[in-house]
Amino acid sequence: MAQTIKLKRTAVASRVPATSALSLGEIGINTYDGKLFIKKNVSGVESIVQVGDTSAFLPLSGGTLTGGLLG
Repeated sequence: MAQTIKLKRTAVASRVPATSALSLGEIGINTYDGKLFIKKNVSGVESIVQVGDTSAFLPLSGGTLTGGLLG
């Protein structure tokens, strides 16, 4: 079965596509921020997910890290 990859793009900083802007299987690209988005549907609830979201990683500089070391 052939697949068609659909791409939508914007060059506006911090713009994230709305669920109404993407179809399932469609990819949104923010070329200004270098971010990639997809639409997902779980049990009828649609949302936009950033692919390769780095918010779970520690910042390269600044901020405070608390806790203890294991080992």
